[in-house]
Amino acid sequence: MDEFTPILVEYYAYGLAQARSSFVTSQWFAAAGAAIVLFGVALAVWKAESSGELYLGVVTSSVGLVITVIGQLFHRRADVALRHMADQTALLREDRRAEEALRRAVGLLDEVADPALRARLQAGLIMKLSGSELPR
Repeated sequence: MDEFTPILVEYYAYGLAQARSSFVTSQWFAAAGAAIVLFGVALAVWKAESSGELYLGVVTSSVGLVITVIGQLFHRRADVALRHMADQTALLREDRRAEEALRRAVGLLDEVADPALRARLQAGLIMKLSGSELPR
């Protein structure tokens, strides 16, 4: 397992870097979108009495809304990446525990002196590892 540890560390570091990058990007887009929306609303209120300049505020607000939505999509991507990393970490822990349990079982099996009992325990271990059940 030691040869896989550097690969796993690199994989998780890459995933975490991607999640952080998406989160920072989402924050920038959300801030820019909010600023543009507020500017557009202020422009629409300021120019409300004029005839054709109201459209500038509406267009600016629409652009701000689109940028804010894009920011939320980046934020969602960061959340999905972090959730995936948490799931992968949990699975890795389960795999490590299963491997350690197998290592202990094999170690205990080596200590059994009776050949008949040892053969039965080996068969039981093989059945357990293969997911099969013993016949009844």
